[in-house]
Amino acid sequence: MPRSRISYINKDVLALFLSLFFSVVLLFFNKSPQVQNLKLQVSLIYSKISYPIKWYKNIFIIKEENYLLKNKVIKLALLNAELDSYRKENKRLKQLLNFSKEHPLNYVTANVVNCHLGIISHTITIDIGSLDGLIKNLPILDENGLLGKTITLDDHVAIVQLITDKNFRVSIRVGEERTLGLFIPTHGKFGILEGVRKTTPIKEGDIVYSSGISEIYPPNIPIAKVISFDKKDKLPFQHIIVEILGKISNPDYVFVIL
Repeated sequence: MPRSRISYINKDVLALFLSLFFSVVLLFFNKSPQVQNLKLQVSLIYSKISYPIKWYKNIFIIKEENYLLKNKVIKLALLNAELDSYRKENKRLKQLLNFSKEHPLNYVTANVVNCHLGIISHTITIDIGSLDGLIKNLPILDENGLLGKTITLDDHVAIVQLITDKNFRVSIRVGEERTLGLFIPTHGKFGILEGVRKTTPIKEGDIVYSSGISEIYPPNIPIAKVISFDKKDKLPFQHIIVEILGKISNPDYVFVIL
């Protein structure tokens, strides 16, 4: 095709596009009812044609927002768990401060490194020993009550016989009259009191304390609370069931009274 012919066609195409452009501009600047109705129809057609594109864009936007929200949820969950851990630690520290005020005894704190609740014996291992000033038969307790006593020592560790051990015994006082008796563990966190006279007034919820007549345990250490009692006619003593106050299962740290 001759060069002049190509140039002529290009000019015709350009003129056509320019004519269409100015026609559309003039059309949309026209405010007659017919033109306004045409604009509305064109807008409706355009919205229907562009709807799938908008829908896909919205899906991608929602997906991205969902991803960001999941990240925020995970971060908030971790933060909440951390704050809950701090809350529990703060509560425990408050209990320890109250314990120190209520029990002005000479004691050291030890971490529990092992716990053995077997059929025959119940013991825990703590991370201080003879080089830290410990000897045999030292009372062990937590902020709630008596846990046991030291029975075996090494330089830096000690084994503690727990109050739930079947061979554990401790002299106690109970009730308003501070009647003497003997605590004997039975199963789990429960035990019985032996030797408490039938005439001794006892009620549920009474706290059982160490008597102080032992060479091992100082007086007035909380040991257990009364959960039931029975005054049988043929026996001179009451049958009293108690629940141990100390945290026996998985303790984290304890106090050793020196």
